[in-house]
Amino acid sequence: MKRKVKGKLYFLAKDAKSRMKNYNKEKSIFEQIPYAKACFGVHEQELYERVCRLLSRDEIVINPIQELVDHKYYSTLSLEAKQKYIFDLSEKYKEMKLRFERERVELAKVSNI
Repeated sequence: MKRKVKGKLYFLAKDAKSRMKNYNKEKSIFEQIPYAKACFGVHEQELYERVCRLLSRDEIVINPIQELVDHKYYSTLSLEAKQKYIFDLSEKYKEMKLRFERERVELAKVSNI
C-alpha cells in the first residue's frame, strides 16, 4: 500500500484556508453589531479623512488600498499578518466609501434646500 506524502504546499494551503475561515467568523460577528461600525476611534477617523481626500480628488484612483497602506507598519508584518492587514483595510475602505457617499448625498440635499 502506497502512502501519500503531503508537501509544503499542502500545509500552506491548509493554513490559508484556516485563516480565511477565522477571518469570515470575525467578520460575521462584527456585522451582528451594527452600532460598532458607527463608532470610529482616532486611527479610524484619520483613515476616514484619508479616504475622503482620496475620493474627493478629480483623478481616477486605480488602487486605493495601495495608497491607504501604512508602508512603515506594513513592512514590519509577517506574511500572514500582511494578508490580514490588507483584508481588514479593504473592509474598512468599503465601509468608509459608503459612509462618504451617504454624507455627500446628504450634503447635496441640504445645499439644494
